[in-house]
Amino acid sequence: MNLQANILINKRGHARLIDFGLSTILRPLLGQSHLAISCVRPGAIRYAAPELVLSDNPAELPLEKADIYSFGCIMLQALSGRLPWSEIWLGHLVARIAVKMSQGRGPQRPDGHPAIIDLDWDFIQRCLQFSPELRPSADEVLDFVMRRFSSSR
Repeated sequence: MNLQANILINKRGHARLIDFGLSTILRPLLGQSHLAISCVRPGAIRYAAPELVLSDNPAELPLEKADIYSFGCIMLQALSGRLPWSEIWLGHLVARIAVKMSQGRGPQRPDGHPAIIDLDWDFIQRCLQFSPELRPSADEVLDFVMRRFSSSR
């Protein structure tokens, strides 16, 4: 099953995230690859943190909090069945998202079914904070997911 070209589900039902267009192989060295940020492809901008989209030099940015932003976008998609920024039509997608990000705005809460419950939307909003330091840590994300998974059984 394929949720998006970048989110795959394996045979055991586990989600696997693959290239979001933010990295590239610089050069192989003794069988290893060195990765660095290169650019944001139009498809990946839906998941990219504002600091990656708006920065002149994203290669110097800490990436954990950018990953938290991307996780919030994935959570939004998984719970609603809609892409982040689905309220924006494809024409000039990159520019329109960049403008909204520069205004401190994030993806809108999707209407319809399935609805995202307030508890989940509040956590998504924390992940999508414009300022990276306001986003939860990876440990906080794991704690939230574990609590939600155990409470939904």
